[in-house]
Amino acid sequence: MAAPGFSDAKRAAHAAAVAALARGEGPAGATRAVIVATDAFFDQVRVALDLDAMLARIACTAGCSWCCHQIVGVTTAELALLSDTIAAMPPERQTRIKTRATDAMTQGRGLDQGQWWAARIRCPLLEDDGLCGIHADRPLPCRAYNSADANICRRSYLGEKLRAPVLAAQHGIWAHAQAGLIQALSETGIAPGPVSLAEGVERMFITSQRSP
Repeated sequence: MAAPGFSDAKRAAHAAAVAALARGEGPAGATRAVIVATDAFFDQVRVALDLDAMLARIACTAGCSWCCHQIVGVTTAELALLSDTIAAMPPERQTRIKTRATDAMTQGRGLDQGQWWAARIRCPLLEDDGLCGIHADRPLPCRAYNSADANICRRSYLGEKLRAPVLAAQHGIWAHAQAGLIQALSETGIAPGPVSLAEGVERMFITSQRSP
């Protein structure tokens, strides 16, 4: 039997999101369902393609955050999950995220991906210790990204024109999972986006200030 492919990842994510929306779990619940379904799908691929040796060479570790300085395109559903996660944080943490989001958009509004990267604008959800502040609920593109060489990531961050060596299976599966989520949202009449992560977080706080 053929190994599962990227189109299968999209179908699994789409089915999970549609089911969650039908259960009334909303966009945030749809994102959670996609994450669970895609984690399970990736595990099937890991076994089918014997990826353990490749996964062992992934250099990404807690505190390594060179890649967290780029524009990340997310859906409105992923932002809904982040909104729930941030709303559950203590007020002082929310204030820090709000300040970082405002700073990021002050520097980066109107910039393209290359310009944003060159300006080294950090993700507003990246903490000062280099850890992701919402790691368990991080967006799908963040789950897709990986590198087998952290030094290449560092050198790229510092300005060299380099491309990190990635595990294509991880990158492609999560990208197609996001496509499945977008499809499910569109079919349900929910505008899917995309929205840049930093801009979405900034809007989140602006909207909450306007709410009665």
